[in-house]
Amino acid sequence: MEKTFTYSTKRFQLLRKGLLLSLVALFAFSADTFAQYTTPNHYWGCCYNGSIQRYAAIEDVIIEDDAGNTVYAKTADGCNSCPNTNAAGAHFSVITTTSAFSLSAGATYTFKIRTSNPLAANTWPSAVGVWIDYNGNESFGQSGEFVSPPNWKANLGSLQSFQFTVPCGGTAGTTRMRVRSNYNTYTWTANEHSISGTQAYYGETEDFTMSYAVPAGLSSDFFAADTVYQGTVATFVNSNQSGYISHEWTVDGSTTYNTTNANHVFATPGSYDVKLKSTNCLGSDSTTKSVVVVAPTAPPVADFVSTKNVLEIFDNFELIDLSNNGATYWDWYMTNGIDTISVAQGGNVYADRNPVVYTGTNPVGFPKIFPDEGKWTVCLKSSNVIGASAVTCKTNYIEVTRTSFSIGPETSLPANVITAVSGTIYDKGGQFNNYTAPESNLEALIAPCGAQSVTLNFNLFKLKANANLKVYDGINALGTPLHSGNGFTAGNEPSGSLTANSGALYLLWNSSAGSTDEGFAASWTSVAGSGAAPVANFTLPADTIYNAVFVNFINTSTNAGGNSTFEWSVNGAVVSNAKDLLNWIQLTNGIYTVSLKVSSCDGSSSTSTQTIVVAHPGSPTDVDFTADNRRPAVGDVVTFTATSDKANNWEWSFFPPLGVTPTGFTNTTLNERTFRFDQPGTYAVQLKGYNSVDSTASENTITKTSYIIVVEHCTPIVSVTTSTDIGISNVTLEEVSSGETWENASQTGVAYEDFTGLGFIELNFGGEYGFEVERSSNVNPMNRKIWVDWNVDGDFDDAGEMIASEAAGTAMKWSGTFTVPNVDDAFEANTIMRIGVSYGNDLNMPCGANSHPDANRIGEFEDYAIRVVNDGDIPVITLNDADTVYIEQTTPANYVTAGATATDPSQGDISSSIVMTSDVDQTLSGVYYEVYNVADASGNVADPITRVVYVVVDQTPPVLSINGASDTTIEVGTMWTDLGATATDAKDGNLDNAIVTSGMVDYNTLGDYDITYFVQDNQNNSSTAVRTIHVVDTELPVIANAKADITTTPWTVEIQLQSIFVDITVATDNYNSLGNKLIFTADPASPQGGAAVDTRYQGTTTVTYRATDESGNQTTQIIDYVVKDYLPPVINLHTLDVVSHPVNTPYTPISASASDNLYDNTQISLTQTSNVNPYKLGTYQDTYTATDAAGNVSSKVRTVNVVDNENPVITGKAGGVLRVGVGSQFNAQDFVLFSDNYDAPADLINNHTLVYNDINVYQEGTYSAVFRTVDNSGNESEEFVLYVRVNYDYFPLTGSVADLSLENILNVSPNPTSGLFNINVNLPENEDIAINVYNAVGQQVMEVENGNISKGSYAVDITNQANGIYYVQMNVQGTIITKKVVLNR
Repeated sequence: MEKTFTYSTKRFQLLRKGLLLSLVALFAFSADTFAQYTTPNHYWGCCYNGSIQRYAAIEDVIIEDDAGNTVYAKTADGCNSCPNTNAAGAHFSVITTTSAFSLSAGATYTFKIRTSNPLAANTWPSAVGVWIDYNGNESFGQSGEFVSPPNWKANLGSLQSFQFTVPCGGTAGTTRMRVRSNYNTYTWTANEHSISGTQAYYGETEDFTMSYAVPAGLSSDFFAADTVYQGTVATFVNSNQSGYISHEWTVDGSTTYNTTNANHVFATPGSYDVKLKSTNCLGSDSTTKSVVVVAPTAPPVADFVSTKNVLEIFDNFELIDLSNNGATYWDWYMTNGIDTISVAQGGNVYADRNPVVYTGTNPVGFPKIFPDEGKWTVCLKSSNVIGASAVTCKTNYIEVTRTSFSIGPETSLPANVITAVSGTIYDKGGQFNNYTAPESNLEALIAPCGAQSVTLNFNLFKLKANANLKVYDGINALGTPLHSGNGFTAGNEPSGSLTANSGALYLLWNSSAGSTDEGFAASWTSVAGSGAAPVANFTLPADTIYNAVFVNFINTSTNAGGNSTFEWSVNGAVVSNAKDLLNWIQLTNGIYTVSLKVSSCDGSSSTSTQTIVVAHPGSPTDVDFTADNRRPAVGDVVTFTATSDKANNWEWSFFPPLGVTPTGFTNTTLNERTFRFDQPGTYAVQLKGYNSVDSTASENTITKTSYIIVVEHCTPIVSVTTSTDIGISNVTLEEVSSGETWENASQTGVAYEDFTGLGFIELNFGGEYGFEVERSSNVNPMNRKIWVDWNVDGDFDDAGEMIASEAAGTAMKWSGTFTVPNVDDAFEANTIMRIGVSYGNDLNMPCGANSHPDANRIGEFEDYAIRVVNDGDIPVITLNDADTVYIEQTTPANYVTAGATATDPSQGDISSSIVMTSDVDQTLSGVYYEVYNVADASGNVADPITRVVYVVVDQTPPVLSINGASDTTIEVGTMWTDLGATATDAKDGNLDNAIVTSGMVDYNTLGDYDITYFVQDNQNNSSTAVRTIHVVDTELPVIANAKADITTTPWTVEIQLQSIFVDITVATDNYNSLGNKLIFTADPASPQGGAAVDTRYQGTTTVTYRATDESGNQTTQIIDYVVKDYLPPVINLHTLDVVSHPVNTPYTPISASASDNLYDNTQISLTQTSNVNPYKLGTYQDTYTATDAAGNVSSKVRTVNVVDNENPVITGKAGGVLRVGVGSQFNAQDFVLFSDNYDAPADLINNHTLVYNDINVYQEGTYSAVFRTVDNSGNESEEFVLYVRVNYDYFPLTGSVADLSLENILNVSPNPTSGLFNINVNLPENEDIAINVYNAVGQQVMEVENGNISKGSYAVDITNQANGIYYVQMNVQGTIITKKVVLNR
């Protein structure tokens, strides 16, 4: 099994969320990308019981064609996922989502696979099934799609294979291959491609997107050199590397090869035929080519290449001969400058010509037979029948590297220091096997030459309790431990990166007898140092030390990273090879010389020597002590460390003494002692120190009261009951700055769970952390709180110790952030974080019902161990702007510092905590200092940064600023106004009034003008500024012709044929004028000036005009002068332009005539149109159009007004006298008839005037009504008098015409008629009538009216009838009135 880069821990684990999210997204994508295919799952899969154990995991998958070429290869990837048991899509992955390889119809392939299995010492095989969806229907159920042998098993530890042939009848395009594995006791059959759950218990399923290639054609072809050398290999390269079932080569009719490509050696010169026959699903095709074989005529010239130039040890490479002239013998060798290896020597055209070279390690004490780590020069001498070539060598051509190691013999020290700058290291089991046990003190040193640092990241860590790995920053176990506890093991897994800042990282492995696990895999990277030679240096413990006292000399050498060595000597005698000289002691007083020699891995070295005095301890010693935990819990062990200059014996006392028990070694000569505190309380600590050489004189004592406080936190009580709903199922903490996450899943329904035994969660002073508390269900409301005992006094009641609270609710998850107090408000010790939940709005207090009887009736508590630590990271102050500034002396001061920023690796930006002290006085010249200091929340103090501020006397001239642009261009003739300038001085202030301006601008004259501004302050510092004004003419001259049509291009001017041409084109300019530098030309030009245009003949003359002013502005205008006859004929109407014509009389236009300036009447066309309607009033036109032979057209219009000049007539319908009885009711108007030659009676009635009316129908007598009317043309009728005689003898009228004469009611005129006649009805308005026209035999030929009278007169047209007698019949109130009409056309 291969150790893949997957890291898992116990229930309480450190994870990186970014990695988890990436993996989740990857697996989600893999399972869902092709939703059409089935996504089978495996019950346990390849990771049994949630642990990645690789039960039948699919590792390597390789497909090769029949020529041995690799079509596809997937490297080992272990078990791809480890989801929940029997989860949907579990242990199913789509390895390639786009086509990764192509299989050709009809071709044969070899399928290879390697699986892994941890049981039975990796010897049990796995069951493997392979399917290919040949027809692309997204299923694997068709016959022939199960390509692996039935019940096929793949043995472990090596690649297993079978062959299959792709059928010819598939569907071309993208499809899938499915590979499934299972445990040894299971089998796969054709129809089990999608079974899930317990039917596919172990193993996994991997899908591969591929292409099924169907041959598009059949064509045999290959490449061969035209000429080859006798005795050498001729290579024939097939043009069809895939998609064919078979290839058959025939050389010169006999030798046959069945490979895709062919190699052949020709023994004798001559011409040979080479034939290739290729077969695919479409059939067979063959090609034959000729090859000429010749004998060499000169020795070869040796040349070669390698398939690899940089490779990992144990890999191999092939040397390819490129010698010319037909080499047939080769002598290869390699050298690293010390050892020489013969690679190949002989005339084998395959093995000796292109030898394969394997790298590896060599037995110690024997000649090297394999190239090992390092750079190797490769040499070749080639020969043919003529002779040998010169030796060709390529220096340092092959580099063999090693970046993969297994801790054990190959890393044993001191011989096998690992110097690779990056690589991977495994346990002794290597990449594919479990670690071995028992093993004792296996070591490895990673020390790249000159490295500044080495960083190790664990990709896999799975140990049982019998194995232990320790990691140190240094060259051996005396370095600084980077592991936690007593080494990494089960339950104490590494988290995050481990960095050895010494440039050397040391690993120490031990394992005892027992079962094993996968072990570890870790990758390292390094940061290169400066490359400079080492500089030895060290610090003395003091200038004087004391007899019989252990002291330490600390190595402070620079450029001594990586695999550097150290040698300490005292008075010339070597005493240590450790990095630091620790626990050195002298029992004899005197002066000693201490030397440190530092040697780097490249051979350079440096030595530093200092002297130290060893003296007698004859006076009281300085004594002090520290404790690693001043706030222990009951039962904790505290380590006390004494410090002193002279003492070598220490005696400890505690008050009260009860409950304090010594542990570990109890020798008084130890400056470090441990004591267990078994009772809570406050303890005073006393230390007495002395030197055994002179105990009386050197003795001294120090006492620290209330130094140790042993805390005991309350056990929280849930007073009524627990509930699985009102509980805590998962707790997560995340460091915001790094993203590191601590997570713990727990069982709900437990009143109190103490998780402090899982280990301490380290929180940095001032660090910001996010939290999330989750419940298992959310039926009942509950509230949640979190407390931390920051001051470690045993309670959670102090200010700020409740770090978060949530109101009652039913949310599944509760999240937020909190900030750890700084070192002034929190104790650097081990403490407790407590999480409590309580039902609804019940009190939620840190001790539960112990705090208040009503608190936490139903709920849960969880405790976690917290260690508030100093992160040890020193903040960094960075000055904003320069570290040295110069400012001028001024009053009042105006200097504002640029300040600084401060950053801390844990807290980020802490600029607000910067304390700056400054003595800057800008009113006095001198040198001043700004000093910046800052401390982070842990109390780590940054190196102070100083800014030097020089206050100097005024040496700065005023700042003179031109208002507006300093370089201005204006158009000539445009008025320019000086905007002036402003001047300010750091000392004198505003100097605008002191500015002196000189210069002038003539804006009416072209030229460049300078305006100069000058100002000087009281210290005679002056400034000058110049504004330049360019007076320019950029306006183009203007060309104009008053008669030109400027809408055309070019312009057009019409010139009358045979006229005198006068050029009226002119040019003007805004600055120049004709005669004053304005040049105006015409082309062609007339000698008299202007353009030359000949008007004698019809045609077009194109003239180009150019106008150029003195600034070079030029305007060009082209004018086409078109010479032709433009005068139209003249039309004579022979009447006035406006005439009148009486309505209803026929109209005939009077003829007009036309004349022309050039053409006679025979060359003039005259047409006439008229729209006059003589029977309708209106204004009409007679239009005359004349066109001469040149096409000139003129028109003239005669306006014809059709008018009505005839007066209307009024008559009585029953005559001029109306006889009515007394009391009659009638309208006199109803008995009056209005008529006109044009207008209808209705218009006349509307226009009539009752001039006089004295009718009295109640008294006998003769009365009158006088009527007058006007037609619509204004013609007025004569007055008509209707006499009315009222008498009792007459029958009274009531508005009817019954008494009227029927003869006068209906009138027809003219009669006889030609077919057109009028019917006049003398009846009151709105009288119901019916009027029809009948022929002589009684047939109705026309209906005139049927209904109320709409008008008094009706026009009738019977021109369509035959001549004869017709009758007009009117029916009014049952009375029939008939008039005879004679039609005579």
